[in-house]
Amino acid sequence: MTFDKINPTPRVTTHNTPLHLHSKKGDFIGCGVKNIQTNIPLAPYTTFKIGGPAKYFYCAKNIKDLIKIIKIARRKKIPFFILGCGSNILISDEGFNGLVIKNLILGVRVVRSLKQNINFKQVVDAHYFPAHPNQYLQFSDLDYQTEPFDTEVEVSAGMPLQSFIQWIFQNKLTGLQWFAGIPGSIGGAIICNIHGGSKLFADYISEIIVLDKNNRIKKIKKNDIKFDYDFSSLKKEKLIILKARIFLSHGDIKRAKFVYQEWFKRKIKIQPQTNCPGSIFKNFFLKTAKKINAPTSSAGYFIDQCGLKGKKIGKAIVSKNHANFIINTGQATAKDVIILISLIKQKVRDKFNIQLQEEIQYIGF
Repeated sequence: MTFDKINPTPRVTTHNTPLHLHSKKGDFIGCGVKNIQTNIPLAPYTTFKIGGPAKYFYCAKNIKDLIKIIKIARRKKIPFFILGCGSNILISDEGFNGLVIKNLILGVRVVRSLKQNINFKQVVDAHYFPAHPNQYLQFSDLDYQTEPFDTEVEVSAGMPLQSFIQWIFQNKLTGLQWFAGIPGSIGGAIICNIHGGSKLFADYISEIIVLDKNNRIKKIKKNDIKFDYDFSSLKKEKLIILKARIFLSHGDIKRAKFVYQEWFKRKIKIQPQTNCPGSIFKNFFLKTAKKINAPTSSAGYFIDQCGLKGKKIGKAIVSKNHANFIINTGQATAKDVIILISLIKQKVRDKFNIQLQEEIQYIGF
């Protein structure tokens, strides 16, 4: 997911009425774009099922329409953000006072077979080390060195990650099996540089195709983007990801499928799959965990040690299975979640003298 003109710092408000219940399409009259909707509730479009209405809402089904609506929004100075699969975000109870563009653009194709195989090279440390298998989510026995890349494919940013992985297997390729069960789109995976055990998504990127702040389509090589653990410099730049080129391998399909299925099987035993955005906080750096002699760098471990599993604020609750997940039990508000997040950060800081950082993005605050 790509964000534009959004203040990432949440500000809790007690104003209960959405600010734009009577918005009209006047901003877009005569622009030549059809099917712009108003006051569309955003909660159903997110995995958290939380969030007020969008002042404007538009579904982009091809790149031409996506670029056109972005150009119009920029020209008219209308705040906007691109919505992928709706994971990893918390939307304000008041919604978003601008344009939400739902990216429905799908597509993937083989670009080329590499003349010379490229050996896998990790961009940065994924900050992962084996934990006690009886207490923590454990994947180290499934980890292995990725086979040399021999194929490059191009995939649309709106493609759901799990759909792309299935396409990879169907075309007898391997490479992204480490990311089993992670909700979200390709665009979101790149922006957040998601991790799967010891692997990071950036490890597989060749280049990305973007719309820059001047509405020009550009290709950017991976080496020209700063990637770190759960971070990319794209977060701070007004770049809209249109497509990505990904390196893959004609590796051991049977092994890759087993890893994918086993990885997912273990995840669903511990990690909630509905009414949550994914992990709330980033895991700590290895050096931080080692400094205080913790058995894992998992943020969930530190939250658990504070006795916060099952802690509830309003209708939002810390998962009893995995403390780094907050679940919407039915009618949770963004305010409930923010108060719970603040409490968690305070308890972990007081007990361990370390600061949790959110992995989720705040929208509309």
